[in-house]
Amino acid sequence: MADAGGMDRAKLKQLVVPIGAVVGLVVIGVLVFFMAGGSSRKMSDGSDGTASDPGLKEVTPGVKIRDLKEGTGDPCPDGAEVKVHYTGWLENGTVFDSSKEGKVNPQPATFSLRGVIPGWTEGIPGMKKGGVRKLVIAPAKGYGDRGTPNIPGGSTLIFEVELIEIVPPKYVAPRTARADLAKLSDGTEPGAQDTKLQPLGNSGLLYRDIKVGTGEECPPGATPIMDYAGWLLNGHVFDSSWRGGKKPLDMPLGDLIQGWQQGVPGMKVGGIRKLVIPAPLGYGERGSPPDIPPNATLVFEIELLGLK
Repeated sequence: MADAGGMDRAKLKQLVVPIGAVVGLVVIGVLVFFMAGGSSRKMSDGSDGTASDPGLKEVTPGVKIRDLKEGTGDPCPDGAEVKVHYTGWLENGTVFDSSKEGKVNPQPATFSLRGVIPGWTEGIPGMKKGGVRKLVIAPAKGYGDRGTPNIPGGSTLIFEVELIEIVPPKYVAPRTARADLAKLSDGTEPGAQDTKLQPLGNSGLLYRDIKVGTGEECPPGATPIMDYAGWLLNGHVFDSSWRGGKKPLDMPLGDLIQGWQQGVPGMKVGGIRKLVIPAPLGYGERGSPPDIPPNATLVFEIELLGLK
């Protein structure tokens, strides 16, 4: 919990659906394995491919970069969806994954920077389209001490990444400024009786569309871009993207609580929806101390800004 009035995104991701020990680096193709000699320790431009490369610059603790080729255009923002070609090596020269090596018809990988190892989340932003970057990622920003079946625990990872495209989010609706979060945008109080609420399914989830959008409809399992506020029934705001200069939430619905997974699909871009989420579809019996007690019913207002 970042503070008494706001919950960070890590909290949102731990709601109901576990992410797993490690989010997949890039779920694409078949992993390629081979042991190579000196040539595997070079980047595509012939420069130093080792982890001790003196030209590396540390951008965050455990993440070092060196640009082999500068791209053009706007720099890649944090959390963007990107299309890349890449190759990953262990320090001994083993290629453990690649979008190109050994592929008959190599295709770039497309993924969100919010769904990969921290070394990519922190090391890719700032690249420009057409650029090529070397990443050297310490174990703590990669797969840690546990490793994977193909990456030994405690491994430093070396990548060459070519940024093919930055996939823009489908923002259609502008953000709405919200200074007063004591009430929902229609002036009603979170815990007030609301006779216009309707059931959504048979699990106790209730909803009311405060505003019906006119844009694309959100399908199940999508990655929506949303502003939101969350209250307890006593009116306490426990989280909001409208507070403290936060950005809209753009996270796959599958990573969020069941109440959002079931309650957001069907909304249209530009729409605003009130959700009343029973405890089993939220934080359940454990709650989320210190702001959300056990067995708490949650009230959310969600504004759908776009889809990714």
